[in-house]
Amino acid sequence: MRTYDPDQPLIFTHIPKCAGSSFVRLLNRWFPKTYCKLNQDETQDILLPKIPTKDDEGRWLPEVRCIHGHFNHGRGYGLPYYYPEITQYITVFRDPFDIVVSMYFFFKAKCLAGRFLYRGKPVDIRDHYATVEHYVRDYPYWLFHHLPQEINAKNYREKLAQRFVYIGVFEEMDRSIESLAMILGKPPRTLPRVNVSNYDEPVPTHLRKRFYDDYPLLLQIYDFALEQHRAMR
Repeated sequence: MRTYDPDQPLIFTHIPKCAGSSFVRLLNRWFPKTYCKLNQDETQDILLPKIPTKDDEGRWLPEVRCIHGHFNHGRGYGLPYYYPEITQYITVFRDPFDIVVSMYFFFKAKCLAGRFLYRGKPVDIRDHYATVEHYVRDYPYWLFHHLPQEINAKNYREKLAQRFVYIGVFEEMDRSIESLAMILGKPPRTLPRVNVSNYDEPVPTHLRKRFYDDYPLLLQIYDFALEQHRAMR
């Protein structure tokens, strides 16, 4: 994996349903005056903002050391092209099947409460996906939008190792935070759980195998993250 350079900014690419909301608190403590969280606003169709990282003479701005955002190719602000000058990333990844399932229930809860808007317009996911099975079978490709653009089945190990200082693992979060703290030279902290999805319908067990039969690259990326994470023990 890439060696962390504290004199250059770092991107935390926030993959949905991978504890990113909890990481806000952690990164605020680790980078108290140099942490920049970028927020898009789906209720008003406001895209992810972009902040400068260098001054007029090409020097890194000292007040920008960690940038956090939902970088998304589907909306036109993915990595690496949105911040091509920044070459070191961190993230947390999770079993991709569980990511997609959790996202379905997150969307569903928002729709049931009448609070889900996409690009400024109200959307009800149930109009398109009646059950979790329909969603998982038909709409997992959004997850690729949150990964670096150039990754494919042939180069994913090389590309991830070139860009990422560390990829934490959701299922081993405490150990992931310890490892990331060591890499960044920060004090380890306990991460609270927030924004947890509530599963209100059964998830068929056969869906997992079918999902990975259809999307093997997602499993390969997750296995790579596990491999690198466990090698630090």
